[in-house]
Amino acid sequence: MPEVRVMRDECREEETALSFERRLLHGRMDILRAELERRTGGGASLLERLPSILAGDDEPSTRGAYPGKDPTLDVDQPKRRVERLISDGTLANIGNLPADEIERIIGSLSEAEREVSEARHTVQRVLDALNAEIGRRYKSGEADPADVLAT
Repeated sequence: MPEVRVMRDECREEETALSFERRLLHGRMDILRAELERRTGGGASLLERLPSILAGDDEPSTRGAYPGKDPTLDVDQPKRRVERLISDGTLANIGNLPADEIERIIGSLSEAEREVSEARHTVQRVLDALNAEIGRRYKSGEADPADVLAT
C-alpha cells in the first residue's frame, strides 16, 4: 500500500501541475483573443477588460486547476514552458503585434493546450486506476483503512 499511495500522490502532483499549465495557456489565449476583438471594434480597452479576462468564465477543474499554496509543487516548470511560447514581455507589448502574429501565437498556444490536456487525461486515468486499486484492497481486506490514520 505505501508504494501505491506514493504513486497516487505523484499522480496528483503531476495532474495539478498540468492543470496549472493549462490555465496559464488559457489565460494567455484569452488575452490575445480579447486584443483581436478590441481591434475589430469589440469594446473596451484590453486593460479595462483584463480583470474579467483573468477571472475567466469557465469553472476550474474539480481535480484542482490551480496549485494553491502547496509548498511542494514546483510551478516554475509549467511557467517556463508557457513563456517559451509567449513571454510576459510579448504580452506587455501586445498592442504592437500585427494581427497575424497574434493569430500565430494563439495557434501555438492552442496546440500546446491540446498536448497538455492529453497528458492530463492520461495522468487522470492512472490516478483513477490507483484510487480504484486502493479501494479494492480495502474492500478485499488486503489493506486496513485504519493504517491511513496511523501514518
